[in-house]
Amino acid sequence: METRHYRQGEAIDAFAPTGYERFYWRAVKGSRFLSRIGTRVKLPETVELPTDRPAIIAANHSSMFDLVASLITLGHYGVVARIGVNSRFFENPVADWFLRGIGCIPFSRDHREEAEQTMIDALKAGQVCAIMPEGKIVRPGDQVDGVGQGRPGVSRIARMAGAAVVPVGFAHSNRAWRPGTPFPKLAQRSAAVVTSLGAPLWFDTDDHRANADELMESISELVLQGRNSSSVEREV
Repeated sequence: METRHYRQGEAIDAFAPTGYERFYWRAVKGSRFLSRIGTRVKLPETVELPTDRPAIIAANHSSMFDLVASLITLGHYGVVARIGVNSRFFENPVADWFLRGIGCIPFSRDHREEAEQTMIDALKAGQVCAIMPEGKIVRPGDQVDGVGQGRPGVSRIARMAGAAVVPVGFAHSNRAWRPGTPFPKLAQRSAAVVTSLGAPLWFDTDDHRANADELMESISELVLQGRNSSSVEREV
């Protein structure tokens, strides 16, 4: 697998457009604004992405703030991604308008195959996709080494699309937006979400359970790394 390290904004022309760019970049700017007045998001200087195959960005999910952090992180490197989101968030008309406007893909157990195929088609078209393999917000009491159990769908999608998976660990996002609360803590300047990105993974078997476990192990290492980090290269 061939990869490249991208710095700020460098990946903007590396992948196929999604058709949602205009509103997507507005959402990125809005997320950056939330970060500036509230919780900062700390990022490494570069992200390593595959150059010879599609890419899935896969992160842990412990807070609603993870969507904000995802937009900030992807936007920082110039990546426009189709993000998989639980379909229940589309039930709110305002959220539905926003999520569809930035190209999010609704996922549900009732329509799993349809959602997975939509993401596979996007990846085969050269677009980047992002997903949270746990499939739900995982509260601290349900986490093991910072993460929950990953669902095998991420492996099915990767194998069907011939995509590599880039693990991402968000540390402390549940401090910025506590599970069960309607709004983030905009005034909490002491908190910082630390984003750590790993090297792309390539699944070479159809053992989807084992592949998902391998991915979550990589994400766990990144989450723990972020929790223990005393310095990062860039804060946005």
